[in-house]
Amino acid sequence: MRIWIQAAFATALIAAPAFAQPAAPRPPATPPVVGVVQSFDGKILAVKMDDGSVGTATLASNVTISYNAKRTLADIKPGDFIASGGTRGADGKIRANEIRIFSGVRGEGQFPMAKADQVMTNATVKEVMTNATVKQVGASGGVPVIKLSFHGAAAAGAANCTGRASDAPGGAGSGCVGETEFEVPANVQVVATLPGDVSMLKPGAKVSVNLMQGPDGAMSATRITISE
Repeated sequence: MRIWIQAAFATALIAAPAFAQPAAPRPPATPPVVGVVQSFDGKILAVKMDDGSVGTATLASNVTISYNAKRTLADIKPGDFIASGGTRGADGKIRANEIRIFSGVRGEGQFPMAKADQVMTNATVKEVMTNATVKQVGASGGVPVIKLSFHGAAAAGAANCTGRASDAPGGAGSGCVGETEFEVPANVQVVATLPGDVSMLKPGAKVSVNLMQGPDGAMSATRITISE
């Protein structure tokens, strides 16, 4: 097993002492490492990536482990808190690319993503509309729509409420209340993000690993997401 050194990332996971170099400045954010668990001995996690290479990392003392369980649109109900990345079309409508159901409120708001036409919505479901009659007769135009509400960046009572609630990076916000809706095209992935633990880091498990570089240049896993 070789030490994990990916050219795609500016840093390595657990640099070997023989190759230790001054740590380069860490970028503001790095893409998560995606692959399948090869082994976990209680301290070192080994992950095999798509290109066949294997990397290893320790788990941070405050590591967060979650599990994405498959769900369907029918599992979403009013009062649920969801996060959805979507694409805004030329008609102004947002169409979901994925939907994640969370057990509690986190980072409320609606804000742009990396691409100009993409938007992220973290909000509470108000209503799920699925035109049963239209679907039963097989006519076009019966795309499900989810209506949501969220706390945004502006002060309470603001007419145009968008952005992320600055007082809610990881919980419920306050201030202005915005409403939005988006369509859910067929085959959009829906998952419920649930608490996980180290017992789920079994060989073959699909994982996405977020990394943090320590003062000594070594990398540790701060967040691990396990998927079905």
